[in-house]
Amino acid sequence: MSKSLNIFISLFKYFPYGGLQKDTLRFAREAVRRGHQVTLFVTSWEGDKPTEENLHLEFSPAIRSWSNIGRMDEFGRFALERLASGDFDVSLAMNRVPGHDFYFAADGCMKTYLPQKHGWLWRALSPRCHGILRQETAIFGASSRTRVLYIADKQRREFSQEYGIGTERLLELPPGMDESCLPPPLDVAQEIRSASRRELGLRNEDFLLLLAGTSFYRKGADRAISALGALPEELRKRSRFCMIGGTKADTLWAYAEKIGVPRENVIPLAPRPSIREVLLAADLMLHPAREEGTGTVLVEAIANGVPVLCTQLCGFSPYVEGSGCPTIPEPFRQESLNRALSEALGDLPNLRQSTLAYAKTQDFCGRSRVAIDYLEAFVRG
Repeated sequence: MSKSLNIFISLFKYFPYGGLQKDTLRFAREAVRRGHQVTLFVTSWEGDKPTEENLHLEFSPAIRSWSNIGRMDEFGRFALERLASGDFDVSLAMNRVPGHDFYFAADGCMKTYLPQKHGWLWRALSPRCHGILRQETAIFGASSRTRVLYIADKQRREFSQEYGIGTERLLELPPGMDESCLPPPLDVAQEIRSASRRELGLRNEDFLLLLAGTSFYRKGADRAISALGALPEELRKRSRFCMIGGTKADTLWAYAEKIGVPRENVIPLAPRPSIREVLLAADLMLHPAREEGTGTVLVEAIANGVPVLCTQLCGFSPYVEGSGCPTIPEPFRQESLNRALSEALGDLPNLRQSTLAYAKTQDFCGRSRVAIDYLEAFVRG
């Protein structure tokens, strides 16, 4: 596109390692790479700030509301005021903030999800529930013109069913894996795997089961540890569960000891800019999440030839199934996960081979490119 655009992107809060935050920065940088001007509007920023000349970081006025819903409402008002005061060609909201040209749907449909998680009384009385649905309706309802960038077919089905939103407003994005997560040459990958496994204290015969995420409960870490504990004795002795994320080590160890899994079988790791070194050390990505809009870590694993075992509610579970790996159906049953984990560990060579073959057929890194394509097409009309 020859004309340089002035693009407005609103994000409530930026912090390192968050999936939504990474997508935001990738979108902004892809737009700048194409010669556009980007204003990134936030309440706060943790970590290194972007240094690109045409990427402008702006902070909203102070947010004074005490509730999360109130804070998002307040941020939304500030974002729309800033939009109105500027000469912007197109706008993109990364959170549930109405009034933008585009909304990036990182989560599933809350109108579908909330009744599955909470009873009718909580939904009737909870200001948080009413606020979430009000925000979602303002974006997806018939009176809105906001186009929705969605990232999993499950989202499309739920949004269409709950809000009757037409296909002209639902725009699909491919996975947004960072190119730094693409697999290195085979000899380099083997060197990284060996070094990482030594660092983690693993023997050659040990199985490393990896979960990457910030929430113990939402990502199903308790389910994963329980499945490890239910393995046949020979497999259990050889298996180690590693979780990378914000969960405290004591939380993981306490749950493991509660169900009789030795502390040394659970390896907690702090968040890091890239999980590739640990990913290459892993034998299986174990991701029995209770809530997962997509799960970029799942395609990162597949791209690197690491088999995945996840729940079917993960937005990217179709990629897992496409790779020939098992998924756990809903409603979730711990026994199903226990059995699937035992069978997967007994069939790892075949699963790894099918995963590698499938990865060669996929483009896992195109999300930013396609998102900015949509924004440019919108301006062109």
